Amino acid sequence: SNVLAACAVAGAAKIPLEAMQEIAQTFKGVPHRLELVATVDDVLWVNDSIATSPERVIAALESFKEPIVLLLGGRDKKLPWEELAAIAVNRCKALVCFGEHGPAIAEHARRARGMTSTGMLNRVNVVSDLAKAVELAEQLASGGDVVLLSPGATSYDAYKDFEERGEHFRQLVERVRRKRM
Repeated sequence: SNVLAACAVAGAAKIPLEAMQEIAQTFKGVPHRLELVATVDDVLWVNDSIATSPERVIAALESFKEPIVLLLGGRDKKLPWEELAAIAVNRCKALVCFGEHGPAIAEHARRARGMTSTGMLNRVNVVSDLAKAVELAEQLASGGDVVLLSPGATSYDAYKDFEERGEHFRQLVERVRRKRM
């Protein structure tokens, strides 16, 4: 829908259709905002480090049809997690929770999973940090899955900002890619 809106504005400004098509086909996205970092063994690794609220994570989950291994965590902003937990039960095959708020996020997810007999969420894991979260996600993901860093919390428990967390995620995914070559 963002592309369509941009094309409508560009069309009104008399920008040639060919120019709009080229930009739409070559635009790589904005760093840390549903940014495709790599595809490794048919697993998409996506950096959405800017998602520092549960609502932003819900929006990210709605962007994918594939099974998701979701990396969540950081420092809590005292926001409600129940809606995200309920949606994650149906959209994610696994959650890997990390950082200060990781254990509490995992508890919300376990509670939501216990309230339904349906859903695809098989595993809820807690690890200490993002590096361990990526290690575990590598083991849990299989071809056709998405590993999504969409933390739902701030980065301040371990990083100076979401950009630094996103850069670290990119480096960790690059290690995964090199290891699999």
